[in-house]
Amino acid sequence: MSERQEKAVLPGVETARWRASGLDDLIEHITSRHHAYIRSELPWMERAIAGAVEAGGRAGADALVPLSRSFRFFKRELELHLRKEEEILFPLIQQMESLASSGHNPLLHSFGSIANPIGILEEDHRGERHQIRRMFDWLGNYHGSPPVARILGSFTDRLRALDADMRVHVHLEDEILFPRVRLLEES
Repeated sequence: MSERQEKAVLPGVETARWRASGLDDLIEHITSRHHAYIRSELPWMERAIAGAVEAGGRAGADALVPLSRSFRFFKRELELHLRKEEEILFPLIQQMESLASSGHNPLLHSFGSIANPIGILEEDHRGERHQIRRMFDWLGNYHGSPPVARILGSFTDRLRALDADMRVHVHLEDEILFPRVRLLEES
């Protein structure tokens, strides 16, 4: 995908900047901007679903089960994904970059190539995308009481914003960070 196509798909992504920056700077941006945003949104979204269940009464609660389950799964998986990046992969990448800048070869790891954990995280990204689509599909087909519909309208707006942020976040990782790390390992 050309930079022009990337900007059309993801307006506001400073692709050239992140292709030229240090990996440490890119990781800092991802964690401080995108991971922090996710962590701030998920509790609000969880409370919104609980509020919709409460506002809908017994019948509303039953109707909201699919959304509630999808969101709980999405939240749990996404929080685990962020921890895997921050506690395992990102420190390894920073270590690799530090060793390379000082002229040393990367360390060998029990998991083999860095491509192995990266592949797992890329698969997580596809799963997260799928869960977001499922929630949007469910929300698009929901026809409930006005109080619940208002709450879910706000939830949908926040999910739309989270989805847009995650597209940028995943783009930065899958299209910029991870390919640069693979090249770093090969050099």
